[in-house]
Amino acid sequence: QVQADVGVDTKHQTLQGVAFPIAKEAIQALEKLKNKKLNYQIDMKNETIILANTLHTELKDLPNRIPKDAARYHFFLYKHAHEGDYLESIVFIYSMPGYTCSIRERMLYSSCKSPLLEIVERQLWMQIIRKIEIDNGDELTADFLYEEVHPKQHAHKQSFAKPKGPAGKRGIRRLIRGPAETETPSD
Repeated sequence: QVQADVGVDTKHQTLQGVAFPIAKEAIQALEKLKNKKLNYQIDMKNETIILANTLHTELKDLPNRIPKDAARYHFFLYKHAHEGDYLESIVFIYSMPGYTCSIRERMLYSSCKSPLLEIVERQLWMQIIRKIEIDNGDELTADFLYEEVHPKQHAHKQSFAKPKGPAGKRGIRRLIRGPAETETPSD
């Protein structure tokens, strides 16, 4: 018989998603992520995340690598310059082409996304700079990706301006009296 201790320090675990195992080749490819764009898919029959391809992909070719009829997880090494520095940032792209996928496929991809990212970030120690969800590859332009990775910072934050009170006199003083206070006692 199992008995659970409940106290102030007790932690309650909730289900964060469906954690399908990741194929060995897929993990090895993630570890070798240097100059490649990696494309992963879920094997619905075996319920595993498998490597779809590791073709070298330039930014201009990226929209063509996003399938229009199936969901995918993509890890893209985004090579770019920002403020004079050359950077190589890993961007996670989750593509879901709307209602062309089955309900089961949409559900599994959305449920497996968080556990996959947790494994990649916490166990493989990969720093994912940006996580993007898209409908199709047409959205992935050089400007879009740059804006996602380096959003514009607003130089001046406008704070709430308290409205000024009435100018000059504030009007007559108003006192509200209850009915017992207005009556005078009779002798």
